[in-house]
Amino acid sequence: MTSVAHSMDAFNALVQASFMPLEVTTSRPDFTGRIRAARRDDVYCYEIAANEHIVQRTPRMIETTTTGEFYKLSTMLSGTSIVLQDDREAVLGVGDVALYDTTRPYTLISSEGARTAVVMLPRQQVELPPGIVRQLTAVRLSSDHGMTSIISPFIASLAADLHQFESSAGARLARNLVDLVTTMLVSELDIDDEETSRRALLRRVCAYIDDNLGDPALGPGKIAAAHFISVRYLQVLFQREGTTTSAWIRQRRLERCRRDLTDPVMAQWPIAGIAARWGFLEPTHFSRVFKDHFGRSARDIRAAGQQAA
Repeated sequence: MTSVAHSMDAFNALVQASFMPLEVTTSRPDFTGRIRAARRDDVYCYEIAANEHIVQRTPRMIETTTTGEFYKLSTMLSGTSIVLQDDREAVLGVGDVALYDTTRPYTLISSEGARTAVVMLPRQQVELPPGIVRQLTAVRLSSDHGMTSIISPFIASLAADLHQFESSAGARLARNLVDLVTTMLVSELDIDDEETSRRALLRRVCAYIDDNLGDPALGPGKIAAAHFISVRYLQVLFQREGTTTSAWIRQRRLERCRRDLTDPVMAQWPIAGIAARWGFLEPTHFSRVFKDHFGRSARDIRAAGQQAA
């Protein structure tokens, strides 16, 4: 979908419809902006070209948002921009990438002629606790090293051909995008010498959980023993991130189930079989917690994924 606005009021309306509550301002009386957008499985990709402008997400807007919690990743295609969040400022040139979180206030300042690719990912799909990810908000990730050198051209290519999201491979492409971004974040955190041993341990614990989600016996005791720590200390690790060990395991299992339900390759698998694959052995319990978490039943999500394929 491509939308063009020839005034700031019209562009604000486009932004509200395409993203979530945001405020856009400009000093240009002859403002023009364009947004191209595509969506697959709650993963969004945008290409934005506009005159110089400022985007702000305020605490009041956050309070009134009902569209979910997302991370955004901006990749500069041309021009420059500045991302401000969490008392940090990232100045981005062509190819540079920056992350920001829609659950906290942020500001984006785009230069004249700037063109940006933005991907928007549900926070729950990123396999890292939010407290860890917060270390990288509004940090310039240069396109000339590490995983960013892979992610930046990948997102630029995706923005150039948004119809890829609408192809039969669109669901897998969306999942691969989430996985690549998560890998990039982990890579950047590994580079950061300021990371504490506690956060390093938590990352290892989260990786262990993801590797063992199909084990119905996976629980705090087994995880703690595998990492030579007490159950109490394990619980403290997750409490500091605003969650619990059991809640994190359940969230990761539910996300894997949702992925399988929208995967055409898994279309012939019964829903109960997919649930059991990820540790949910009781179908009634799975149906209840799945709907509570996603707001829709597993059957509805599978049907929606098949229609989009």
